Amino acid sequence: MRTDIFHRKPDLSPDTLAYPLLFNELNAISGGVSEITPELAMELGYTVGEIAERVAVSYSDHSVCKLLANAFIAGAGSSGVQITETDAGFFAAAAYIARTFLFNLSVFFENDGGRFRVRMIDKYGLPIERELQRKIEFYAHRASFPRVGAADTLMPKSITGVREVFSLSASGKGVLDGFAVSVFGKSAAAEGLRYALDASGARVIPPKHGVVAFSVSDDGEKLCIRDEDERWHDDGHTMALLSLIHFSNGEQELAVPTSAPSALEQIAAEFDGRILRIGRDSGAREIFVSQNVLTDAASSAVFLCAFLLQTGDDVRRLMRQLPSFTLVSREVTVAGNRREILSHLADGISGTHKENTGELRVCADGGWVSISPARSKSALRVTGESINEEIASELCDLYIEKARAVDKTSHK
Repeated sequence: MRTDIFHRKPDLSPDTLAYPLLFNELNAISGGVSEITPELAMELGYTVGEIAERVAVSYSDHSVCKLLANAFIAGAGSSGVQITETDAGFFAAAAYIARTFLFNLSVFFENDGGRFRVRMIDKYGLPIERELQRKIEFYAHRASFPRVGAADTLMPKSITGVREVFSLSASGKGVLDGFAVSVFGKSAAAEGLRYALDASGARVIPPKHGVVAFSVSDDGEKLCIRDEDERWHDDGHTMALLSLIHFSNGEQELAVPTSAPSALEQIAAEFDGRILRIGRDSGAREIFVSQNVLTDAASSAVFLCAFLLQTGDDVRRLMRQLPSFTLVSREVTVAGNRREILSHLADGISGTHKENTGELRVCADGGWVSISPARSKSALRVTGESINEEIASELCDLYIEKARAVDKTSHK
């Protein structure tokens, strides 16, 4: 007997048509529960099954994310694709397993502050490139999702213990031999960081004065440091610190996310090194997955602690070696298409260095400005970077006004 689990009427337009583009500028499909429905997740599964042979799917610890992932699995399985479900739990672990098993495509459903996102990544654990996005959008908008029955749906294979293996892999970035360190937070990513530090030989203790401590974002990618004087350093300064150590160890190249602070180029230049930005420089993706830092927070934390243990140095002194820079970020709400606004902004800037790779980076008078889509909302995130907070704030305000002017003009 055949039991139907999905049926689309021929005259029913797909939910995906509610999106001008399926993918936002963060290479993710974002929305509320009412927008990312199980039907949409199932259709995405079927679409992905037509363009990839081996697909992994995982989700964060939330019942809605699990529901959406199961709907995706049903759609992907019905297309005949080899689908593998993992228990990654947070995004950095999912990216790790994608790199380890070289899946053609990996899909991660996550809860982002009460809204739900679908992230799609390639075999390097990095956001899929625009060409593949366009292909997925083309197939998804055909409105030809067929009748699917339980007899047609392949049971997925599964990989369990991903978080543990991810943490053990991160622990291999250094031997810590009783180094005392603390971790704030109770998220899955924070627990993964504690596991990695413990497995590398560290003593993970409650926070106390004089002991380095870490805080990690819920997706396991961003790392903040509290130094020995209990002063917190944001993820931008943490990236700069890790870059300094990386180049001081004799490395010549470092691949970084597009949004990384421009101060990293200054650090690299001091060592005759080179910064490669993902999305801008060829070969950056391949280099990124082979390096010991910036791929995820857990690996970076172990790497840093190993350096501190080996050299006897401390975070306070290392931070003083960094070039002086301050990051100020604000958001501006816009009504228009964010990609078009960024494009018009770039076209209106002349006589200065600029890069537009989905995120617009501009060398402005007094520093740098980065403009990118904010997560899960109709807004742009504007970040000013300069030698002090006053100039960084002025740059931020200046480009917020530019963005508002472009948005206003586009709606006349």
